[in-house]
Amino acid sequence: MKVCFDTSVLVPALVSPHPFHARALRWVQAAASDEIQGVMAWHAVAETWSVLTRLLISPPVGARAAEQMVERLTEHIRPLAMTAVLYRQAMRRCAERGERSGAIFDALHLVAAEASQSEALITLNPADFERLAAKHGPRIIVPPDPPQITAG
Repeated sequence: MKVCFDTSVLVPALVSPHPFHARALRWVQAAASDEIQGVMAWHAVAETWSVLTRLLISPPVGARAAEQMVERLTEHIRPLAMTAVLYRQAMRRCAERGERSGAIFDALHLVAAEASQSEALITLNPADFERLAAKHGPRIIVPPDPPQITAG
């Protein structure tokens, strides 16, 4: 199964004190072991670095450490190039649905999932994507508790 990762899963997978760490880590580990094929938008790479460096945890994650963490992710979860076409699709999707502001960032993840022909988008924020989902697009899956890989 090919899945596209949202930042809301990538960050908890990398931060052990996060309350959803185990649920998220299971999916990242599945990608690392080729149990699933993992992809993410390059936007997710930048967003993950951004969130890691602003988390209110002790000790804080420094810029260099965040860079290394994200680099390790890219060894197992393939980043997808975000072309001008995909950015336009994301903006159009938001405009068609009457969405504004930060919805564009969710739309970028979703159009990347569609472009990569992912079967699912893995997120801990399903409502952010359900409002933008295409009728025949990837399923929106929330990592379950207890941690396991599920088809839906």
